[in-house]
Amino acid sequence: MSDEDTSQQGLSSQESVSQRFKYRCTICSKQYKRREHLSRHMTSSHTSDRPFQCTICQGSFQRGDVLKRHIRTCGGTASKAGAKRRACDRCAHHKKACSAEQPCRGCSKKGALCFYSTPNSDRTAPPFDSAPTTTLSEQGHPAPSSSSTSYDPTGHELGNSRSFPTNGLNRKNTLDFASLDWPDYAQLASEAQFLDQLNCAYSLPFLERFTRNTGLASSFDCGTQEQREEVASALEPENVDPIQHSPNNHLQADLTALPISPLLFEGFSDIGADQPIPQSWFSDPLSIKTHEILLLVEEVVTIKPRNSPVTLQWSPALKNACLQFFSPINLRKYLGFYWALWHPNVNFVHKPSFDAVSAKPALLAAMALIGASVSPNMPDNEDARMWLNCVEEIVFIDDDFNSDLNYPASNNMTIHRPKLQALQAAYIVCLYQNWEGSDSSKSRIRRFRFANLVSTARDIGITTATHLNYSMLVRADFQWKEFAAREELIRLFTWIFLLDTAFVIFNNLPPRMVFKEMNIHMAAPEACFQAETADFCHQMIQLYLPPESKYWEMSFRKTFEALSQPEIPPCLQYSVSSLGLLNLFALASAIHSQIFQYHNSISKCQNLTAIRNALNNWHRAWQVFPSTSWSGISPHILVEENDINPSNMWKRNGFYRFCAEYWLLANLMADRLSLHEVLPQDSPSLLSESILDPILSKYDQTSMRQVNDLIMGFQTFQI
Repeated sequence: MSDEDTSQQGLSSQESVSQRFKYRCTICSKQYKRREHLSRHMTSSHTSDRPFQCTICQGSFQRGDVLKRHIRTCGGTASKAGAKRRACDRCAHHKKACSAEQPCRGCSKKGALCFYSTPNSDRTAPPFDSAPTTTLSEQGHPAPSSSSTSYDPTGHELGNSRSFPTNGLNRKNTLDFASLDWPDYAQLASEAQFLDQLNCAYSLPFLERFTRNTGLASSFDCGTQEQREEVASALEPENVDPIQHSPNNHLQADLTALPISPLLFEGFSDIGADQPIPQSWFSDPLSIKTHEILLLVEEVVTIKPRNSPVTLQWSPALKNACLQFFSPINLRKYLGFYWALWHPNVNFVHKPSFDAVSAKPALLAAMALIGASVSPNMPDNEDARMWLNCVEEIVFIDDDFNSDLNYPASNNMTIHRPKLQALQAAYIVCLYQNWEGSDSSKSRIRRFRFANLVSTARDIGITTATHLNYSMLVRADFQWKEFAAREELIRLFTWIFLLDTAFVIFNNLPPRMVFKEMNIHMAAPEACFQAETADFCHQMIQLYLPPESKYWEMSFRKTFEALSQPEIPPCLQYSVSSLGLLNLFALASAIHSQIFQYHNSISKCQNLTAIRNALNNWHRAWQVFPSTSWSGISPHILVEENDINPSNMWKRNGFYRFCAEYWLLANLMADRLSLHEVLPQDSPSLLSESILDPILSKYDQTSMRQVNDLIMGFQTFQI
């Protein structure tokens, strides 16, 4: 084909496109097929006019379809708006016929909670009908519909599972929900999965299983066996496009053009038979990371410091095994397992901006080991155990981890990403060794490595983990990667604190951190952290964390100190409940740290009053949590149980959704400790060992047996 023919075809193709999109915006040059689409675009994007007005509340809107949805739920207009919705939230969400009963036939058949966010006149209103009435319209935005479809601040339909109504962080008023009982909580929201734990009000099924089992997949929430196998099937090489699977496609052309020499993998062969390197490796950008990991493993195996946990001896066979386990195709597969199966449990790595090619090889190796450990394939689990100690040594001798660099007071956190990734890798090592390693590895992590991690976090400066007020910035000034780096740091320090409290709860180890040093921001809503583009992230921040939001004023320390007061204002109680599951889990875990301090104090001048206050206020905030969303949709819960698939499993909430069990365990421990306050001082029973140690008597235990016995005792006697 001649160049002239090619040119003519290109021109004809451009002409056909221009004919299809013949209406062009004179302001932003966007093109549309139909005139009405251009008209709607001009009205909604380039003017502040709101030509559509509600005759009931006088609210104005930019689009007619938004007005129609508003009229259906406008207060006091049920008789004027025509047919009103009679279906329950679940049937309405799935567009199924509803019998309008309580519960309806569809929900009864499925065994799901039946909840009506817009009750009929003959139906008793749910307890949260009189929840805070501040709406988007009071902030200059359209009022939200009670349906699952929501709108951005300009009135455009967002229309997907990541779009939610405004949560309670920016609300000023609320009611006192202190009169609600624990069992009533299960009636307040639709079928969000985190509510399932409250069906049995005073049992601890997750914590009983957590303290009985070993291994990451058995202890945490890594999906069902069927879900894990579906993920494994989706990650098979024939189902994965390496180009599309790469997080940053714009780097692909440059990386694949690099001449990767076969000398990088000189001497590679399968054990017992010579086999050449697959040709795909030489065009795969992850092959560079394979080579970097290989060099690091060789270093820690051949140059062992005193007391090194590495016991392997370097040989051609070991080199082959290392290349095979960390091969590009396996790295890609294990990272897929990490995101889908593990990431929801400890979510401090920003997946949308994560780039495996530019990440530190130590972090990549640690993430791969986690992924292989939770894989449904037993050979992956067994192969991973071979490299646990090697990668541990690689991570903790890393220069970025051991440097004395302090974070300056700067608006550019992204320049410190190597240091941040070094801490992330160290944390991941602590996780997999504590749940997958040998008893000696668990003790080493608990006694030495984790202490080193906490010290490094303090060297960086825990108080640096704060956000700028991004809601004050227009889109052009919003730096997505800067927000991501700060949020990663906030979440990393939060999870370090949580691992510290885990050692307190399950190993009876004195805490290394105290809540008073946690002058950090609370974690941002998942809708902001998991937003997959800069535009959508900025949109979510504007929607859920506007400038007047209480979030920008709240720190972990201030929030926990407020919970320890006898009473907190209803508006603050609502703001705490609106922080989401991860932050509520962190606050519940902090109570355990205070219980440990009280239990092991010599002086009895202090009492349990502050702990009781924190328990009561946390419980009230947990009860209010469902009212921070409509129809069971929340900026903190992006995927419902019945909508999970391999592509969106990384967006679900992990084990921290069982935070109510952590609260209940703390409450039961406080009850047990209260025996010291009620027993008379001259009672002979004070000499009893069971009274001197009413909870846990053995310290720094590798096994969680004594905690499991305590939980089983609580459940047996229903204290």
